Amino acid sequence: MKKINLIDSLIIIVLTFVLVSCTGKGNKPEKESVQIAASAIEVSIGGMTCVGCEETIQRVVGKLEGIKSVKASFTVGNAIIEYYPGMVDSVKIKEAINGSGYTAKKFIIPQSDATVN
Repeated sequence: MKKINLIDSLIIIVLTFVLVSCTGKGNKPEKESVQIAASAIEVSIGGMTCVGCEETIQRVVGKLEGIKSVKASFTVGNAIIEYYPGMVDSVKIKEAINGSGYTAKKFIIPQSDATVN
């Protein structure tokens, strides 16, 4: 009887050790998080006539990798886009807008993002 209890105890100890060691909560080095600054750009867009147009622009441009946020306005005829320059550029943004049936007319860098030489 004592042998069975000893074997059961050993099995429980081994299983506990295996479960604890496999949880991934060991002393693994944490990944470094790199903070990349987003840039903003204003795009003058032709062809938007309603809220549905705004939603289309926001959805299509928002699907691009490297886009942080998109706020389109049909009343103003533009979109303010926050993006990560290393991941997406104005050419891809323009292609997305034009490909959705609208016209990207002009790209304007807001004064707060403009650099002074």
